[in-house]
Amino acid sequence: MAAAAALLAGACATPDFGESNPPPDARTGDVRFSHVLSSTSEFHLMAERFRDLMLERTDGRFRVVIYPSGQLGGERVAFEQIQVGAVHMAITGTPVLSSWVPETQVFDLPFLFETRDHGLAAMNGPAGDWWRDLLLERTGVRSLGFLDYGFRHVYNTRRPVDTPGDLAGLKLRVLQNATYLAAYSALGVQATPMNYGEVYSALQQGVIDGGEANAIGFVSSRLHEVAKFYSFTSITYNPITLLVNEPFYRGLPADIREAVDRSSAEALAYQSEVARRMEAEALEQMRASGVEISRPNLAPFTPAVRPRIWDELANRLLDGEALIAGLVAEAERVASERP
Repeated sequence: MAAAAALLAGACATPDFGESNPPPDARTGDVRFSHVLSSTSEFHLMAERFRDLMLERTDGRFRVVIYPSGQLGGERVAFEQIQVGAVHMAITGTPVLSSWVPETQVFDLPFLFETRDHGLAAMNGPAGDWWRDLLLERTGVRSLGFLDYGFRHVYNTRRPVDTPGDLAGLKLRVLQNATYLAAYSALGVQATPMNYGEVYSALQQGVIDGGEANAIGFVSSRLHEVAKFYSFTSITYNPITLLVNEPFYRGLPADIREAVDRSSAEALAYQSEVARRMEAEALEQMRASGVEISRPNLAPFTPAVRPRIWDELANRLLDGEALIAGLVAEAERVASERP
């Protein structure tokens, strides 16, 4: 219990936001919102909902322009831009942010959460609040909450993944994150970091055999056109967060800041609703395009990564053993309270 308690315990200036003045970017009059998925993704639909709510609630004073598909750079670049105020808002996966906040990797532990609902409930509770406070303190970037992305599952061009041995030798694009790389390497994968925008062509050219993503991202990025095997491996749960530059956020008038809070919460709830529907539709699209979908028994996968990868992370992090024990205790508490 003590360990659980331990766990849970420079930008552009913002212009005046008066009735007759433009929104915060003095050059364009736009609030710049970046994400890496396509304009058909649930990320984009959420961003559009946030944009529309803010237009309505501020009588057009807060105008969001969305840049999908990594137009302003990948997640790392977008985060660097948001830190200095070149981008005001972004959607980013927490695994990417471990470069700035190493403790973030506790959420990347393989087979940490049992279900998608379990993971989202944990992130929306004290564990997520702890991390959001840490992110703000370390980076000057505020998390407004978490999207409902779920697990990252393995897809590839060579074979179905039904057993741990089926992963051996596959060259997979894996997020550039120490815990992800270690977990997949322990399972025999040639783990290869790569910019998300390069994955489609890399699959076409045989540079990689596959990667890991949720079903919606797999289809919305058209990866199902070239990778014909998709397996629900559930190795890593992937928290995704909505971010805003803190000096920009704090510089907003109180009424507009309150509208940002309300609109982001509503847009996140909308994203979760849409994502569940879109996942079912994505699976139908996979089947229609000839993708073989498998649901392996996950019990044989666990010994390769647990406790080995868990222990390695505990040794890499300051007070890592206590952090992991605290998160496990919180995950167990959340699981026990769910119906």
